[in-house]
Amino acid sequence: LPLLYLAGWIITKVTMFDLLGIVLAFSSGVLFSNVFVGGLVSATFATIGSTIAFSLSRLETPIRAKVLESYADNVALKGVEKAIEEEGVKTVLTLRLAPVVPIPIGMYSYIYGLTRLPYVDFMAGIFLGSLKPYFLDSYLGFYGEQLVVGVDDGNDWVIIAVLAVTTTVGVVSGVRGWWGG
Repeated sequence: LPLLYLAGWIITKVTMFDLLGIVLAFSSGVLFSNVFVGGLVSATFATIGSTIAFSLSRLETPIRAKVLESYADNVALKGVEKAIEEEGVKTVLTLRLAPVVPIPIGMYSYIYGLTRLPYVDFMAGIFLGSLKPYFLDSYLGFYGEQLVVGVDDGNDWVIIAVLAVTTTVGVVSGVRGWWGG
């Protein structure tokens, strides 16, 4: 199951097929029988898939040419490039938590690959920024299954704690100077 799940995330991120990512994220808590494990696996595997997309945009391929073509005419992406050069991890984390650039969410990894952003900064920003949405999606899928089956395990406090911590990380990342800037 984990290898199929990983393959699903790689396909999602490389092809920018975000609908599959939604299905994977919501099913993670059920598939892995645990909200924490499901959210963590989703964040990890989505980061791996995103890193492959990031890498593909750095190679001389038709994918890179297409991204460069899209990138050339987008003023907002020029601002992203400047922000990434100044504060890479913080920018990636912030944009993962609040994707405000007017491009499909799946294209972000390809755009980041056009910059000089180090792999470690990219992966850290994507992974940390993925925790909140994937834990929430994992919980919602798990909770949805409980509603259908008619079981309540009384562990709602767990997801509340996770969301509180990940929200705090997101808020703090928006404070200038958090990452040394």
